[in-house]
Amino acid sequence: MSYYQGMRTANALEIIIKEGEGQKVEFKENFSSLAPIITSFANSTGGRVLLGVDDAGNIKKLNITNRFKSQITDTARNCDPPVKILLKEYQEGILEIIVPEGGDKPYKCKDGFFLRIGPNSQKMSRDEIVQLIQYSGKVRFDEIINEEFKYPEDFNKEAWGGFVFLTGYPKAVAPEDMLVNLGVASFQEKRVLFSNAAILFFAKDPQKFHPEAKITCLKYLGNTRAEILDKREFKGTILEQLEASLAFFDRYNAKQIMITGEAKHKEWEDYPKKALREILINALIHRDYFYDSSHTYLHMYDHNLEVDNPGGLFKGMSAEDLGKRAIRRNRMLADLMQRAGYIENAGTGITRIKESLKDNNNPAPEFVVANFFTVRLKIRPKNLTADTLTERQKILYSFVIENGPVSKSECQKILNVSPDTTLNELKQLIGRGLLKVSGKGKNTRYFG
Repeated sequence: MSYYQGMRTANALEIIIKEGEGQKVEFKENFSSLAPIITSFANSTGGRVLLGVDDAGNIKKLNITNRFKSQITDTARNCDPPVKILLKEYQEGILEIIVPEGGDKPYKCKDGFFLRIGPNSQKMSRDEIVQLIQYSGKVRFDEIINEEFKYPEDFNKEAWGGFVFLTGYPKAVAPEDMLVNLGVASFQEKRVLFSNAAILFFAKDPQKFHPEAKITCLKYLGNTRAEILDKREFKGTILEQLEASLAFFDRYNAKQIMITGEAKHKEWEDYPKKALREILINALIHRDYFYDSSHTYLHMYDHNLEVDNPGGLFKGMSAEDLGKRAIRRNRMLADLMQRAGYIENAGTGITRIKESLKDNNNPAPEFVVANFFTVRLKIRPKNLTADTLTERQKILYSFVIENGPVSKSECQKILNVSPDTTLNELKQLIGRGLLKVSGKGKNTRYFG
């Protein structure tokens, strides 16, 4: 719905004309061929048309009547779907048409689909229209039926059996019947047709149909990508990729024995596995599978790790929404993950990542949103851990925690060293806040 709003000042008009035509501004002397420009702005990020200005920025005063303005609003309304515009009139006889970015893309006029590219409104190719539809969320990758999949030849019975075990579904029900009931397959002309979601979960070889649906895990020497120590590429079903990637992560996720005064030992990890598990699950569910020139990566460095996932945030999401709103790019994948017990489907994954990092004393995660969605974790600080203690200090600490309060002579017997060396080691542990001391002289006792 459009509306008209008063006169605009000469200064505002002068600024707009001085900037010239571009991605968001078009000059037109008259009313002709206006629909392609309106739809191009609606299909892009919005823009404005100045009617009564030629390409060189010269003013060509128009006779702006109510009938003239009605013709413009009718042009916008006759687009498919209708485009909402705003009209603003200048005293110089210029009419400004403000076209917001459309919320129901793609838009078309009688001449076809148009997109704003720089200072031009260009007719879109078939592939560009498809990409725009995909971006707008009208077509979801995981819901598309893939007729290349042949059932039961390409069906992975073991993967289905594992899913049935996780969900508790009755084993007696035929897989095709259950998959149709789940909404990830359909019966058509006596054939069972699988959606892409079902293929990623239950195909013998999902990469036969989607080659980039995989995860590559890399471990580097140092904190750059200059030297690779280990590289693995994990294919198979989504759940197989997840478990294999977590096993790779476990291989290089060092355990730390935290020395505290509250218990014998507390085991920490460089990174909490719970956080990485959530990150990988989110990556598998929310990646843009239409982006078929790359795949998901796990990069492990000495002091941090990164998970890179194709596709930025889903349309309608912003970085500020992370952990607050639940919008699913691939609804069927998310539903299958939920049924298998891997997610709660309540948009709480980001919150769990942050909480598990906090519990493990890791810094908060970093999120980078561009063509890829990147999550970066920093390693847990290694202060006050077993790897900062000598072997003698570890033995002494464990003895005191298990048997304290104890005397210096008891500690000396355990260490089998001189009294002075024993006292020095006790002072080291006390200085770190790991042990406490009470009493004086012969009554001095050490405890955790």
